[in-house]
Amino acid sequence: MAQETNQIYNRILETASELFYQKGIQHVGINEVIAASDVAKRTFYKYFPSKDQLILEVMRDREKQWLQWFQKSVEERGNTAKEKLLATFDVLGEWYAQPDFRGCPFINAVLEIADANHPVHKVSVSLREAIRTHIVKLAIEAEIRNPEAFSQQYLLLIGGASLMATIEGTSAGAKYARQALSILIDGS
Repeated sequence: MAQETNQIYNRILETASELFYQKGIQHVGINEVIAASDVAKRTFYKYFPSKDQLILEVMRDREKQWLQWFQKSVEERGNTAKEKLLATFDVLGEWYAQPDFRGCPFINAVLEIADANHPVHKVSVSLREAIRTHIVKLAIEAEIRNPEAFSQQYLLLIGGASLMATIEGTSAGAKYARQALSILIDGS
């Protein structure tokens, strides 16, 4: 019974995640999620009492999955901390080049939900901080002089590359960000 419960919960979560990402959070109603998940309305509300709760759980799940994917992909691509730092933009470039890429889901959610007190904002800030912490760790290993400042500069590069990929529909921003990151690393 518990396994079936988890399967239903995960199916709703995955369906909502896909719909929110493809159409936008504000353009997807609960009834569409229920129909696409192939669950009864009562079943849906058993797991998610409101759309806000569904959005929050989707974003928490995405945060966990995205961070695991990112860190694992980066670790597989470099032997040294410097190689891993540079590889972050190779990984992101491949993500940006995916045919279903519709921007960073965390930036998209923050832009769609203008209320800065909404819990989704905290999830996006949490992800940003987790990325920054990972970059600080790599920067320390790479013996970069000011890893804290470096991590903030890195976040500017990742934000710019993500925005460029979203607006222009190209992964070229990752290449430019990688070049800029190389200059930052060599200059420290």
